Amino acid sequence: MNEETSEFEGWTDVIVDFFENKVAASKLYKAREYIEKKEKEIASEKDPKKLERQNKAKEKKQLELKKLRRDAPKTEIRDWLNQITDTNKPKTPIKESHRISKATHLLKFSHSSSQASSFLVTEKESCPALIITASFKKSINYDMAHNDGTLITISRFMALRLDGVQLIDNIIKNSFTFLKSFSGDQKEIDNWKCVLRKVVIEDGNLKTADKAKQLYFPVSPKASSNSVNPYHLIVPLFASSLANQIHAVITHSKYGKKQKQINKLRRSDPQKFHNDPHLNYTNLGIQKMGGKHPRNVSMLNADRSGIAYLFSTQPPTWQSQLKPPIYQKSLFDYFSNPTINTALDYLRDFLIRFKQLNLSIKDPKRMQHLERWMNTIIDEFIFYVGTIQNLPPGWSDREDIRLKKEHQYLLDPYRMDESFQTARQSGDWQAVIRADFAMWLNWWLRGKNKQFTPQKEHTRLWKKLLETPLWEFMELVEIELKQQARESV
Repeated sequence: MNEETSEFEGWTDVIVDFFENKVAASKLYKAREYIEKKEKEIASEKDPKKLERQNKAKEKKQLELKKLRRDAPKTEIRDWLNQITDTNKPKTPIKESHRISKATHLLKFSHSSSQASSFLVTEKESCPALIITASFKKSINYDMAHNDGTLITISRFMALRLDGVQLIDNIIKNSFTFLKSFSGDQKEIDNWKCVLRKVVIEDGNLKTADKAKQLYFPVSPKASSNSVNPYHLIVPLFASSLANQIHAVITHSKYGKKQKQINKLRRSDPQKFHNDPHLNYTNLGIQKMGGKHPRNVSMLNADRSGIAYLFSTQPPTWQSQLKPPIYQKSLFDYFSNPTINTALDYLRDFLIRFKQLNLSIKDPKRMQHLERWMNTIIDEFIFYVGTIQNLPPGWSDREDIRLKKEHQYLLDPYRMDESFQTARQSGDWQAVIRADFAMWLNWWLRGKNKQFTPQKEHTRLWKKLLETPLWEFMELVEIELKQQARESV
């Protein structure tokens, strides 16, 4: 919870609210969740007797929640503080090697196994021509870097904010007055102070690591080998706080209430106009950080589900009008471009020289060549799919379409058709795409002179090489669809 909490009188209220709204294992959280569930049931209930029972259940739980709020500082919050600071237990969340630091730039985004310190930008710099971290100094969301994903709840605890000051700032300044309301035992408080102070302690020195990316940048046009310092050593760091601000702006622009109304109007009646503009980010990219465990990277990365938006910096290029393959049975019918043709020619020549697949992959160097050309072909295929997916959704919803259903599921995934989406979600259509890709590739490799005859081993390899890139690409689409579904509720 990083938002301003000036509506609270003190740290005790802030921490109690944190447990009630963010800690799923908390009794406070479960009580509030139960009340919200009952409120939804009451809003849709028409039976008077059931409505009365539900109201009584809600009122009873509200009284329970009120008592829990009053007792929580000396009960479950105190127990939680004891649990995380009891270093004698083997399953203690905070261990000797654990560290949490307040940061704006993190090295772990470059390499997930890096243990180097992160960097905190605090200078109030200004650069009107560029958007940098300092541009958001008035409302910046600081990240919490940790070296173990199990610290995520503790990182969020330390990110709590009251009147512009974060809880971790108090710990760094050795100010622990916020702990007094949770215990009357000074020995207990001293233990909390010792462990919390140790987990956020910083030595003040910037460090790099063997897994860090490093660039030698020339600082003088006259630099030579005889110069004392002809280069700066630059370590690229990911600006997590800046990425978080950009993520918040784009998410609001794409899924905010006003944009939802505009999008709904565009889908229902394109001829009607809305008073407000429709916002769109052309060629917006998505980078996924941390894989299936984004919390292992940082707190804000977990809050974003590992998503970082990337703006296109490509110069404008002349392109012919893109048309969906409505009248093609397969998306591969006319799938071709100069890059693919070149890679196919190299791959075909290579396979003709080594007609037996096992001969081509026994030598690691030969396999590297084969995979390099295949990666180029697959990258171009994924790029083509992405361009078709960027067309207005629903283009495949027409009676005269010839494109097979599995190809429609791939190319028009945002089509808002319940039966279409149900079929898309339930079937293994990606297997059909892989099989059609392998068949198309074998047809190209066979060629007019039929000097090369693909074998079953080739077909299996083409399917295998496409499987992971296709799955990873469609995983981002599924995330987008889930986000749209949540926003449309």
